[in-house]
Amino acid sequence: MSLAVSRTKAEITVAVWGAVTFGALLASFMAFRPVRDALVLDGNPDQIPWLFTGTFIVVTLVTPVWSAVVGKRPRTFVPLAFHAFALCALGFFAALRAEIAPVTVGHVFYMWSAVFNIFVVSVFWSLLADLLGHTTARRLFGPISAGGTIGAVVGPALTKLLLDDIGVAGVLVMTAILLEIAVLGVVQLRRIGDTLDKSGDADEPLADAPTPAFEGLRRLFADRYLTSIAGFVLCTTAAGTFVYLAQANIVKLAIPDRVARTDFFATVDLYVNGGTLIVQLLLAGPLLRKLGPGIVLCVLPLAQGIGIVSLVAAPTLATLVAVQVTTRIATHGLTRPARELLFTVVSRDDKYRAKNAIDTFVFRLGDTGSAWLYRGLVAAHAGGGAVVAASIPLSLTWLALALVLGAGFRRRTKESS
Repeated sequence: MSLAVSRTKAEITVAVWGAVTFGALLASFMAFRPVRDALVLDGNPDQIPWLFTGTFIVVTLVTPVWSAVVGKRPRTFVPLAFHAFALCALGFFAALRAEIAPVTVGHVFYMWSAVFNIFVVSVFWSLLADLLGHTTARRLFGPISAGGTIGAVVGPALTKLLLDDIGVAGVLVMTAILLEIAVLGVVQLRRIGDTLDKSGDADEPLADAPTPAFEGLRRLFADRYLTSIAGFVLCTTAAGTFVYLAQANIVKLAIPDRVARTDFFATVDLYVNGGTLIVQLLLAGPLLRKLGPGIVLCVLPLAQGIGIVSLVAAPTLATLVAVQVTTRIATHGLTRPARELLFTVVSRDDKYRAKNAIDTFVFRLGDTGSAWLYRGLVAAHAGGGAVVAASIPLSLTWLALALVLGAGFRRRTKESS
């Protein structure tokens, strides 16, 4: 009995610290996201595909190095990565405060923020998948995700509340502080996580031998299950990019003022994150336990397909808000925890190296390719008919991959039990 009580206490502690850490991470990102999206619209929205391309090039160069380094000492590397991004945020603070080449700094900041989002979140979930194992993860991913959503609500709320007083540059100082809070959380997670009983789903340690820089990509293409996850992510980013680029043009025309745009984006983020919190607290855990990740992953393709059609038919702010709120709640409230659960049944190497390749290289490849595809479709067929036509096979492929992944997860769970 005392062993069971001790195990329960340890899991509760991990859930609390995981929620605090993820909350600080998402608060740091969501605090500056409205500013990022407002700044980029000072220029021409048609330049956004070029920014996506620049981000993809940076991620392509950094991913193999990141994969090799994180594979050596993953648990030590996580807090170091957070420190590094905090220092970068302070560097942008100094550049913005000094008004050094504001347009150029804004473009660099846009690309950096995209890299920040995928690397920071990816390495955090890699650490959790490593510490917990799939059995414990089923119980704790829901509460931890909910903690992140609370942070995602706090971030834009702080931006709306403090923007007039601290300005754009001050938001980046706030980002750095929140990242340092996350470092403290990681220290506690590692300390308590090592005491958990992971009988039946513990992983082998990472190899000590030198790791090729492209090991993450090699492992990705060598495993059909991981390849399917990559395909699902490509579909997710393609549909999300279609909506994001439509948003850029709609908001640029409807809201010309930068401060008003920042407030608009922060308001949408608050709606999204408030709804996501409710979904995570009430639905994510029960649905993942009863239906498994495969069925849960089907929700977003359906919602996003309907959303793209609606946005093409009625490109207004009201439609945009409805589509963004609905699809982003589905993304963060259901799809994200379900997709992270998929990695609890792969090897420790794959949790860090292959997962990192998916969350960085594959993610940005989808962003870049779909951005240029969207631009070409709109240019060739004014009115968006081609965008709708492209979204139909995209959604069907997306749904099929969700079902394939659900079956693969069930099979691997049985094999490891």
